[in-house]
Amino acid sequence: MEEQAKIANISGSSIVLLVKDTQAASEFYKKLGFIYEEIGGHVHVSRGNITFILHPAKNKEDVRPSSSVEGGLYFDVFAYTDAVDLLVEECLANGIEIVKGPSYSEHWSEFTMKDADGYRIAFGGGVSKKLD
Repeated sequence: MEEQAKIANISGSSIVLLVKDTQAASEFYKKLGFIYEEIGGHVHVSRGNITFILHPAKNKEDVRPSSSVEGGLYFDVFAYTDAVDLLVEECLANGIEIVKGPSYSEHWSEFTMKDADGYRIAFGGGVSKKLD
């Protein structure tokens, strides 16, 4: 029998967001239940399998989310969830701007929010409640 090659499992990713104010950015994400950590001199905010590394910009004008550039996508980060509706409720309860959606369907639901630096974070997947 041939031995199957072992491969490394990749369990998640960290996304670097260049921010104007690290404290303001981390407070924004903490409102959404992200856990704040300082690791190796960097600020990390994490929830589930997603981690944002909040890196301070030397020049505030350098903070330009790709979603704001002509030809860019409507989001800067996309994350999957099994409860789009619950995340929408969390955003609304915390006064977080929703810039697209929410749209709900039997097979796919999605919405996009905007963070303190203008990054558009899209969440897609299922819903926790039964659709009417």
